[in-house]
Amino acid sequence: MSVERLAVRAGGRLLVVKTSSLGDVIHATPCLRAMHGAFPSVEISMAVDSRFAAVVAHNPNVAAVIEARPRLRGALRLPWSALLRLAYQGGYEAALDLQGTRGSAALVYASRARWKGGRGTTRPGWQLVFRPDLSRHAVRVCADITAAAGIEVAELEPEVFVAARDDEALAASLRARGLPGEGFLVVNPFSRWPAKDWPVERYAELIAAVRAHHAVPIVVTGDRDEVSAARRLLDLLPAGAATSLVGALPLAQALCLYRRALLMVTGDSGPMHAAAALRTPVIALFGPTLPERTGPWGEGHIVIQKSRPASHHAYRSPGEGRHMRAIEVETVVEAVTAALASLRDPRGALGWLPAAGGGSERPRLA
Repeated sequence: MSVERLAVRAGGRLLVVKTSSLGDVIHATPCLRAMHGAFPSVEISMAVDSRFAAVVAHNPNVAAVIEARPRLRGALRLPWSALLRLAYQGGYEAALDLQGTRGSAALVYASRARWKGGRGTTRPGWQLVFRPDLSRHAVRVCADITAAAGIEVAELEPEVFVAARDDEALAASLRARGLPGEGFLVVNPFSRWPAKDWPVERYAELIAAVRAHHAVPIVVTGDRDEVSAARRLLDLLPAGAATSLVGALPLAQALCLYRRALLMVTGDSGPMHAAAALRTPVIALFGPTLPERTGPWGEGHIVIQKSRPASHHAYRSPGEGRHMRAIEVETVVEAVTAALASLRDPRGALGWLPAAGGGSERPRLA
């Protein structure tokens, strides 16, 4: 069966839908770059969950961000405000769904675009319905969907842009807490799924060991829902061993924090993907998920996995936390020590790890 390629006239409008989650939105950024390259005079709008809008708010390939977040539950759990906005505005010539859910398909239909396509199964009236190979890395899955629409994604490196005002606000927060403006170790112990979390007691042992042997400030991060868990972690540490910014930063400033960090230690999480996209090296602890599908993209990262699940979706079962418990503290301490050694410049000062592709500069501020 022939497939009509995505096409938009000069000056036209293209809607891209990738609503969640944090890492998944980041995985779509190479596609945005490729679309802008293919249609430089087209206005690209992106529909994204409001919680993750900061990821693309300053992306030069995106002209407009449509914030879409489900407000109800059950069969009515749809991004109603975004649906109404799209239905009212209209004017899109094409809409591409990189998400593949009922809610994302509803956004495509609401756009009333002439060309509709993307990931899914049964989509009446669409010009393209594509079922990607989900055994591939999530970055490649997005690229495969985009390629099926007729736009090749030649460069697969995800990218995140931050605003100068957010970076300045973050710098002020660091100064207020007596932290340096850069060169610190970020520890992000939390994820959406308990089975992905390394035990908090082991994170405490890791932080204590790193502080005992390395003169590097340690910052603990997480969102507002993780404040109590972070408090338990800090209670296990000597006073002053780490500074918690858990729940203290909006995502826009958290991205700036990851950008300024020397190194991040975390599980399979959205912040892991954000740090990697910002060219910050990551030590990623994997258990009930497969790093070949959702590992940090790019060079310079270390993935530790001592027990592999039978399925990539094992993380949905709390009992699968056994895979994370297979990782010993000593293994992670050794990885941090090796990473810090590789980050030292010839004068012995801590510096930036060269970005994938040979450059050493951090991504520009938007």
